Amino acid sequence: MKSRLLPYLLLVLPLAMMAGDRMALSQTTQADAKRFEANVDASALAIGEHHNYANKSAQFHRRLAEFVAGNMMFVVLHEMGHAVFSDMDIPVLAREEDTADSFAATRLIKVGSGISDRVLAEAAQGFFTSSRRDKKEGDQVPYYDEHGLDPVRAYRIVCLTVGSDKERFKQLADNTKLPADQQDLCVEDYRKTVRAWDMVLTPHLRRPDQPKARIDVVYAEAKGDLEIQARSFQSIQLLELIAEHAADQFAWSAPFTIEMTTCGFINAQWVAKTRKLTLCYELAADFADLFDGYGTADTP
Repeated sequence: MKSRLLPYLLLVLPLAMMAGDRMALSQTTQADAKRFEANVDASALAIGEHHNYANKSAQFHRRLAEFVAGNMMFVVLHEMGHAVFSDMDIPVLAREEDTADSFAATRLIKVGSGISDRVLAEAAQGFFTSSRRDKKEGDQVPYYDEHGLDPVRAYRIVCLTVGSDKERFKQLADNTKLPADQQDLCVEDYRKTVRAWDMVLTPHLRRPDQPKARIDVVYAEAKGDLEIQARSFQSIQLLELIAEHAADQFAWSAPFTIEMTTCGFINAQWVAKTRKLTLCYELAADFADLFDGYGTADTP
């Protein structure tokens, strides 16, 4: 089932892999929007054919497609943030995982399309839903973990998004119960954050006369139920698309690899020593399970 969500991912990736204001695809056309809706509809129909979700409503099928795709997209940008920090020796003055979230959120906000807006909302809802799952299943929260608490990460995305345009994202603020006084603070928070990113990233954007770095793409062997998913990713050349936009936007110091593989666990990571960004096939499956079991609520 998860592999059939990929047309949606293929559509949103070019819009999200931006590094700054130079991103030509930040201006979506009416045709882009129609393509987007068509791909979401196709993904929802495919989900409805899977035996795990055949008894669910059409609305559920569509929401599941949006949820998985939005969260996968945010994860990809988060890991690309780690790659940018290490490759370009960008100073990280806060916890790196928090900074990677900030990188991903601000890149999507600067795209400024209905598609990127939806990805941001789904990513925030993903963290809220993950927290709800932990509470219901009695999982202990590891306060010492390198990642922030899920509700904190969710509200950081919401704050930056609302801070970029309070009127435009009023519904998001209302849905997530972000207090009015906090919304005012988020405006200044967003201004400072995006200014800082512009300052540190601008020197590392690739000029038109600079050669593009080589970014290799690897589809590792998938195992068990993930085999069909791996074939689908490869058939639509998802990793090639990521590599193309990353090479186009940044002046990388050296070649690196983006790999999709069976990990045996749920994960995505950038490893500077090996210069490899790895996405686990299991990741999309977990997002689907998360929404299926705990994603019915619209608010935290």
